[in-house]
Amino acid sequence: MSQKKNRQQRKPKSEVKLAEERFQNCIEKRNSLNDEARTIRDERNSLHDQRNKVMKEVLKYRKKMEVNKKAKAKRIKSRDSAMSKVKQLNELKQKKRKGRKGAKSVRDTVQAIISEILATENRLETTEMTIAKEREVLEKLSILRRSLTDQQKTLTTHEHLHSEVKELDAEIGTAISQSNEEHDEVVKLAKLNKDLYKKNKELMKEAHHLSSEANKKHEVFIIIRKKADYLHANAMEMLETLRTHRKTEREERQARWRVVKDHRKNIKKELYDPDKLDSVADDALQQLMSGGKINL
Repeated sequence: MSQKKNRQQRKPKSEVKLAEERFQNCIEKRNSLNDEARTIRDERNSLHDQRNKVMKEVLKYRKKMEVNKKAKAKRIKSRDSAMSKVKQLNELKQKKRKGRKGAKSVRDTVQAIISEILATENRLETTEMTIAKEREVLEKLSILRRSLTDQQKTLTTHEHLHSEVKELDAEIGTAISQSNEEHDEVVKLAKLNKDLYKKNKELMKEAHHLSSEANKKHEVFIIIRKKADYLHANAMEMLETLRTHRKTEREERQARWRVVKDHRKNIKKELYDPDKLDSVADDALQQLMSGGKINL
C-alpha cells in the first residue's frame, strides 16, 4: 500500500521530467536549425554582395557604352555632313567643268584671231591697196579685234572656272579627309562598344549565376526557418505543458504537506488528550493480550 502510494506521488515528477526532456530536446533542435539558418543566410548575403559588386561593374560598363554611343552618333553626324558637303561640291564642280567645256577650243581660237590680226596689220603696212580695199581690210581688223575681245572674255571666264574647280578639288579633298577621320572614329567607337558589350555580357552571366545561387540559398533558408519556427511553436506549447505539470506538482506537494501537517497536528492533539490516551492504552492492552500487533 505504501509503495503504491509512493509511485503515485512520483508520477507527476516523472511527467515533469519527461516534459523537461522533451522541451530541452525541442529547444536544442530549434537552436541547431537557427544556427544552420544563420549560416545559410550569411552565405546568401555573401552571394548578394558579390552580385552587387558585379552589377556595379555592369553599370560602369553601361555608362561607358552610353558615352561611346553618344560620341559615335556625333561622329556619324559629322561624317555624314562631310560626305554631304563632298556631294554638293562635286555637283558644283561638275557644273563648272561643263562651263569650261571647249576651253581649249577658245584658247586656240584666240591664238588664231591674234595671228590673223597680226597678218592683216602686216598686210596693211607692206601692201599697196586701194582706198576701198584698205577700208575693207580695216573693217575686217575691227571685226577680228571685237571677236578677240569676246573670245578673251570667254577664255578669262574659263580660266576663272578652272581656278574655282581647283579650289573645289581642294575643298573636296579636305571634306573627304574629314569624313574618313570621322568614319575611323566611328569604327573605333563601334569596336570599343563591341568589346564592352562582350565583357558586360560575361558579367551579366556571372551576376545571373550568383542570383540563382543566392535564390537557392534563400529557399533553403526559408525551409529551415519554417522548421525552426515549427519547433519553436512546439517548444512554447511544451513549455506551457511543463508549467502546468510543475504547477500540479507544486500544488500536490503543498496538498500532501498540508495533509501531513494536519495529521501531525491531530496526533499531537490526541497525545495530549487524557481520555484519548486511556482509550489508546486500553486498545493496546487488548491487542497485547490477544497476541496482536499494537498500533498507536
